[in-house]
Amino acid sequence: MLRIPYEYGLPLESAIARRERLADNYDIEFGQERVFPELVEALLSEVPEGVDILEVGAATGVLTRPLLERAGTLTALEPSAGMLRLLLSSDVAGSPKLSTRQGMVEDLSPAEEYDVAVVTFTPRRGLGLQRLLIELARRVRDRVIILLDEDGTLDWAYLARGAAMQGLAVNLRIVCGGGSDPEGAPQRAVVLVAQVEQLCPAADVQHEAFPFEWAADARRIEVPYPPPRGAATRLVRYLLAGGDRAVRIQTDPRGVDRLYGNLRTAVHRIARDRLTVRRDGDSVQIVRLPKGGENAEA
Repeated sequence: MLRIPYEYGLPLESAIARRERLADNYDIEFGQERVFPELVEALLSEVPEGVDILEVGAATGVLTRPLLERAGTLTALEPSAGMLRLLLSSDVAGSPKLSTRQGMVEDLSPAEEYDVAVVTFTPRRGLGLQRLLIELARRVRDRVIILLDEDGTLDWAYLARGAAMQGLAVNLRIVCGGGSDPEGAPQRAVVLVAQVEQLCPAADVQHEAFPFEWAADARRIEVPYPPPRGAATRLVRYLLAGGDRAVRIQTDPRGVDRLYGNLRTAVHRIARDRLTVRRDGDSVQIVRLPKGGENAEA
């Protein structure tokens, strides 16, 4: 049975259910709107020839096709049965290099190992991205390559910093395409590469542990319980007025749900294009988006 742990920065049950619905309405070109020639070229330039590849979130195989050209073997991992059904009805299904699996990275056996892992536009965000990278770093011999939307959030920047703090050698680039997406926006995507063998000399990294706290250097603010009237609004204005890129807000566990809801409302009302709110266990984070800053707030 497919196991869907919660700690991913968002509930993945809804994302997978949406994937199943889309599988009934799309042909095998699902996801093509995110893929452009320059991105494929950038991805393949990071994949050595003849290696064993794990493709995470293969969907219907849009990127499976070019990856097979570089692979010695390729395992396409996809949580949606509907997406896998479309992949297996496509022309890539006949490749002797290809095997398919339904599930998530956390469902793989600890003994499974690959040379390279490629993550194609995962719905995970925040802590979920970091935990995905950690799980993959345990299972690859060479590198993890993650493709992310360049959608105005700083998830990819925090992911790169967090991975580097764990001792992984990280590089990333924003790839621009020559066209535009269906909504007319420029084509852009992030290619993040984490080399698991090239560790920072000063880093004492234990791959079986990987202790990590998202936005670990964020300022911590304690809010009494019950929270004072207007606390959420004052906290949002505080972050807008200061130089912090993130704050972590903690309160009595009994008040976390209410505080999270109030902060979401306040951010939407005051700063929805400049800040975002994340729930992380018994705390709440407010994170600055790249469109924020002094000029935007003036």
